[in-house]
Amino acid sequence: MGIYQPLFLLAFLVYSPVLLWRLLFDRRYRAGLTQRMGYVPRIPGREPVVWIHGVSVGEVKAASNILARLRQHRPDLRLVVSATTPNGHHVARQEHPDLPVVFYPLDFARFPARALARLRPACVLLMELEIWPNFLQAAQRRGVPVAVINGRISERTFRGYRLARGLLPQLDLISIYCVQDRIYRQRLLDLGVDAARVHVTGNMKYDSVVMGGHAAQGAGLRAWLAASGQLVVVCGSTHGDEEAMLVDAVRVAAGSQAVRLVLVPRHPERAAAVCEVVWAAQRMPVRWSESSAMTSTLDAGAVVVVDTIGQLQRFYAACDVAFVGGSLVPHGGQNMLEPAAQGRAVVFGPHTANFRTDVELLLREHAAIQVQDSAGLVTELRRLFGEADWRHRLGERAKRVIADNRGATERTLELIRPLLAMP
Repeated sequence: MGIYQPLFLLAFLVYSPVLLWRLLFDRRYRAGLTQRMGYVPRIPGREPVVWIHGVSVGEVKAASNILARLRQHRPDLRLVVSATTPNGHHVARQEHPDLPVVFYPLDFARFPARALARLRPACVLLMELEIWPNFLQAAQRRGVPVAVINGRISERTFRGYRLARGLLPQLDLISIYCVQDRIYRQRLLDLGVDAARVHVTGNMKYDSVVMGGHAAQGAGLRAWLAASGQLVVVCGSTHGDEEAMLVDAVRVAAGSQAVRLVLVPRHPERAAAVCEVVWAAQRMPVRWSESSAMTSTLDAGAVVVVDTIGQLQRFYAACDVAFVGGSLVPHGGQNMLEPAAQGRAVVFGPHTANFRTDVELLLREHAAIQVQDSAGLVTELRRLFGEADWRHRLGERAKRVIADNRGATERTLELIRPLLAMP
């Protein structure tokens, strides 16, 4: 900790110009500043508090099922949800409007201890592998057990931890690790974690995605998107440099066929830049937000650009083909389980390291298509546009993969039951 604290301060000082810019021009960061310093709202009452933390949108959504199960079986618990990013915080408030939702404290000085003192949790559940030394030290001092649930440790993170293995005492401060697969378990064992504390429970995202649960909302969207019977392609969670490739690939693959393209950038604040890309491709962008009335008719060649967070599954439910972004560029991919759960034909690029297990399952069951580049994407889209039976088979296989891999939440609850003093 004597090494860590000065290093954190140095990193914070280096990052401070970016932080200052965001505080000045992005009110979402201003709103959470005091909470990041540990000044979270106090939780009234004497009921035991369980604090569930997810970094961003994906982790928050993956936690939805275990939150629902805890509310069902332990109504005496007070549940608190936290997130690190503004988008994660926004989605948490959307998904759990009746629960306290806070920003996770910066891992510096007394910020974590202050947040723990104000929330008074009986235990903390960290999604995936969000571990911070100062926070864990503060939790240990207060006697608060911490568990990692839905744990994963990427190859890159593992290499970094292995280099600094002698400086990782915080790994020993976690009571239970519930990890997604055997590879993640072995990586933790290689870092010196006691094998008795590491358990393979599966991926809770399979429990949290809603199988066809957005059909009604999707039908309303589709009536607007495809008023003239067009096919609908939704490109979800896209990143910079992808949108131009996607606009071009869909145009070439469609040929003379009527196809509606929808772009949903991973960061909705990029919507204006995405619209510029669409204009540059000589297509007309139409921005969509939650307040959009959808009363006007879309032009035949219009490209819809979604500029709000938390609506992607509705659009997946409205489409014929779903492309999952962050995969044509070396970002590591995004969540391909959401369109799979809607029974859609799912396509993604070669860069999917962040979702290795999901990709392996989908490809092994021939339930999704992976392309290596833009040319491959054109080829596969052309086939998908022309063969409705092929789209249907892919969608049915994808739903079967989701159904066959559920159950991680129940296995996780069994393991964390002693921390919750569950009867």
